[in-house]
Amino acid sequence: MTPSDLRPRPSHALIRTVITSYAYGHNDAPRGDALRVDTRPLRNPPEDLVVRHRMLHSNGLDPQVRDYVLASPGAAQLIERSLYRARTLLELPNDGRRVDLHVLCGGGRHRSVVVAEELATRIRRTGCGVETEHLHIDRPILHVTWQPELTDHQLLALRLLARGHTHTQIAVILRVKPETAGQLIHGVRTALRARTLPHAVAIGSEIGLLGQPRSS
Repeated sequence: MTPSDLRPRPSHALIRTVITSYAYGHNDAPRGDALRVDTRPLRNPPEDLVVRHRMLHSNGLDPQVRDYVLASPGAAQLIERSLYRARTLLELPNDGRRVDLHVLCGGGRHRSVVVAEELATRIRRTGCGVETEHLHIDRPILHVTWQPELTDHQLLALRLLARGHTHTQIAVILRVKPETAGQLIHGVRTALRARTLPHAVAIGSEIGLLGQPRSS
């Protein structure tokens, strides 16, 4: 990455919007009135064991990181919702004021950069001038301990999955109906933002959730 990657990227039209990406984990958030876009619910490359080695030291200007983040569940809806809010304000009579957006994620290198650039691209298509600025794209990677919210039964189900138990066996061990066991396992995948059950187990191991399961 060259220094030019870090500078604001203007379009040729009159600048009406500045989109700034930043990290919630750093203590120098951008100031001023702006629409806030929180990308933290999206999948984060550094937390995904499958892509972390390849993407950890990249950023949201990398096409692979961009594709990964935009494929996250909820990414399209977040971008469309944010675009609608911005365009609604931009379509008001122009009194010379800008409509700025502040896009945040945990470390300011991946999700917020991707979403900021995507919003800028789409707003430019409407004929509005846009600048993007990525405050923390070159900052050291934050090592934030992420702890998903799991119920006691979901945690037990995860630990039993890690030991190789099947859906039916987990239902027997936990003394619940198979349908309930299925709901628990689905809840585990959702809470861990996992694509598959092996992926859920891998994430659980990485963040220290696995231990000796106890039967009830």
